[in-house]
Order: sequence, then C-alpha cells, then structure tokens
Amino acid sequence: MNSGQDSQTDLERLVEQRTRELAAEIAERERREDELSLERRLLRTVIDNVPDYIYVKDRQSRFVVNNMAVAQNLGCQPEQVLGKTDFDFFPKDLAQQFYEDEQRVMDTGQPLISREEPNYYPLTDSWGWHLTTTVPLRDLQGDVIGIVGLSRDITSHKKMEEALRESQVHRKFARQLIDSQERERKRIAGELHDHIGQRLLLVKNQLLLGLRAVQQGEDPSSAVNDAIALVTESLQDVRDISHTLRPHQIDELGLSKSIESMVRRLAQSTGIAFTTDIEPVDRLLSTAAEINLYRIAQESLNNLLKHASAQSLRVVLRRAGDSVLLRIVDDGRGFDVEALTKGAERHASFGLMIMSERAHMAGGEVEMHSEPGHGTTVSVLLPIQGAP
Repeated sequence: MNSGQDSQTDLERLVEQRTRELAAEIAERERREDELSLERRLLRTVIDNVPDYIYVKDRQSRFVVNNMAVAQNLGCQPEQVLGKTDFDFFPKDLAQQFYEDEQRVMDTGQPLISREEPNYYPLTDSWGWHLTTTVPLRDLQGDVIGIVGLSRDITSHKKMEEALRESQVHRKFARQLIDSQERERKRIAGELHDHIGQRLLLVKNQLLLGLRAVQQGEDPSSAVNDAIALVTESLQDVRDISHTLRPHQIDELGLSKSIESMVRRLAQSTGIAFTTDIEPVDRLLSTAAEINLYRIAQESLNNLLKHASAQSLRVVLRRAGDSVLLRIVDDGRGFDVEALTKGAERHASFGLMIMSERAHMAGGEVEMHSEPGHGTTVSVLLPIQGAP
C-alpha cells in the first residue's frame, strides 16, 4: 500500500514538474513571439516612415513586400500592391526596363548599385529621376528567390544639376557675347580711324589745296573733284558700317528681298552655286523678329561659307503654317554637332548659340542637322505675329 502511494506521489510530482516546464516553454515562446512581433512592428514602422521606396519582389517580379512610400506613389494601400507587377502601374516601356533589370539581377546574382534611372509617378502623372539599388534575395540554401529594392527620388537634385549646367552655359555665353561685342567695337573703331578718318583728313587737305589754288588765281577743280571722290568713298564706308549695325535694307526692301539681296552678293563673291526658294513674308513677323531672322541668315551663311567647303547651297524662306521658315542647306563636309564646343569648331558653336538666342527672343527655335561628309541643314521657325 505504501509502495502504491509512493508511486502515485512520484507520478504526481513528475506531472507537476512537466506541467511547470511546459508552462515555462509556453511563456518563453509567447515572450519570443511578442519580441518578434515587436521587431516586426518596429521594422514596419521604420520602412513605412522612410521616404525612400523599399520593396521586395519574387522571381516573377511580383511585389511581396512594399512600404508606404511605394503605395502612396502608386495611389493605393500597401496591401493592394501585393501580387502585382510594375506593368500594372507604369508605362509599358518603363515597366519592361524595370523587369529586365530585376531578372538580370536574379539570373546573375549580381546587384545593381546606385543607378540613376527615369521614373514615373502615377499619382501625379509626372516624370522624374530615381537612384535605385537592387540586390538579390536568397533563401537559407543560398538560392535566389527574388530581389530587394531601395529607390530614392533625386528629381530635385537632377533639376538643380540641370539649372547649374544652364547657368554655366549662360555665363559662358555672356562672356563670349561680351568678348564678341568688344571685338566688334574694336573693328568698327579701326574702320572709323583707318578708313573714314584718313579719308576725311585727305578731304581736308584737298579742300585746302583747292582754297590755296583759288587764292593764287589757279583752277581748284582738280582738288575739289578729288575731295568729292574721297567723300563718296567715305559715304560708302559709312553705309557699310551702318549696315553691319542695322540692316536698313529691311526698311527699304522688306525681309524677303533683303535676304535675297544678301544671297546674291555672296553668290557674286564666291564660287558656290546658290539656289533660292524665297517667297514674300514681309510684315508677317514683328520688326524685331525680322531683324533677328535676317541676322540668323547672315550668321548661318557666314559660318557655312567659312567652314562647310560646300559646292552648292540652297536658301528657302517661306510661310509654314503659323510660322515663317528659313532653311539653309549645303552639300559641304558636314561635322559632328556635339563636337561644336571643341577645337576649331568653337567659334561655330558660339555662332549657333547666338542664332538660338535670337530665335528664342522671337519665340522660335533653331535646329541644326549635320553629319561628317553629308552636309549641313539649318532650319529656323519663327511664329507669325498674332498667330494663335
């Protein structure tokens, strides 16, 4: 009896001990689950409050995890993104590029680190730039089962870079323009001194000789005729200088005949075969726009004559819808447009900048197409005044 009671007591103690151990295991498991749940909530809180896009995708590039930034950009709740792909949210070409990049990361196991790429924002229907890192996601056996992506919006940074580049270009243009103006002033001053000033001095001397001849009872006509010839030459010099400062032909002949006259003068002074297709476009543009278009034609023709080594050149001036079109085409050696700022083409680059600025002032644009060995085409479109 005592033996049976002892066995019963031992069993009770064993059950009690096992119960306590089980309770402790359950409590420990609950504690660990609470800790894991806390860690998950902490991790979720962190990634949902990070402004960067954080996401995980499976082998088919389907979203399996995404943070609030991703969902907000897509205009959804986070759970609405799960199981979908970029093709459900982005333009097809962009989604295809994302897909190919992610598949390459999963196939090669090599990450893509800090790559700048264009990005689309469905919520605002706008475009920008992102800095994206994509790394392979592996299971416990080391097999790639998806990707983890981190993407940061750098649109404002790219805009600042672009603004800085434009500012640098504008400063360079301003410096070149100032230098060009100074060179032009120096040239005009030289012409005034060397040509007009010297001729006026000669006129003075001839008139003094004529006056002396009169005082001595001699015939002054030779000295007076020489003075008149010198004055005539000086007047032509004044007209030439004035023409470089402002094309008065536009006021007298109109824009179309002025450009036609310019082409005719160049044809007479060069061995290039010129052809024209010039229609009347007078008064379609404002006075300022007409002067700008004339100067663009002048600069373009001078550049082509200096650099193109062309055999023939065609000039077109006509109305094109709500714009006036000027097109100059040559069959010369052509060049790499992107290399304009290098080497011997630097002056041509500055000329193109001036042409573009003149067109911009008139509300239009300049396009230049050229390839080495295939000639050059310069096209200018200026909007007609009053056109919608």
